[in-house]
Amino acid sequence: MGAGAVSGERTMSARSIVRLTFVVFVALLVQSTVMLPLRFDGAHPDLLWLLPITAALLAGPQTGAIVGFWAGLAFDLVLPTPFGLSALVGCLLGYSVGAATAAVDKRAVWLKPVAALMGSVAADMLFAVLGAVLGQQQMVQIDFLSLFSVIAVSSIILVLPVNRLMRWAVTSEAHRRSLVSAQPAESGLW
Repeated sequence: MGAGAVSGERTMSARSIVRLTFVVFVALLVQSTVMLPLRFDGAHPDLLWLLPITAALLAGPQTGAIVGFWAGLAFDLVLPTPFGLSALVGCLLGYSVGAATAAVDKRAVWLKPVAALMGSVAADMLFAVLGAVLGQQQMVQIDFLSLFSVIAVSSIILVLPVNRLMRWAVTSEAHRRSLVSAQPAESGLW
């Protein structure tokens, strides 16, 4: 059981990485093709922050930080901002949301929309301030009220579909393991 279990865990980890990569790619594609042209008072909806927020709600602060870092790094490849800025903010966001909601019942109806609203607005604020610190003064010379309004409304609307994608990527492994543990050890079905 030792060698088979270890190789089975590696396969699941690789599967989870592939799923997360796919979710980040889809979010990047939708952000670049659909969200950027949707501008309201110069601001557009942003999917980036929803990835670490939903990962943190589903799997805790460490997973939120990891997803935030890699999703941010992927988005940094297409953004005209300092490289690594999105990765840093995403990592901090994922960990913060996971730590702040650790004691909250994850089944609470209000949790996802509130976390999406507060996390996305805080991440945009941190992103702008750190960008200004890194020499991008234009990042703090925008209409923050319209930016926060667009981000808040779009995050509340988009958090459920993003959560569904992230649940598929992050928690399906644990669910399968619980199904496997309920089956006889030699079944070989999973």
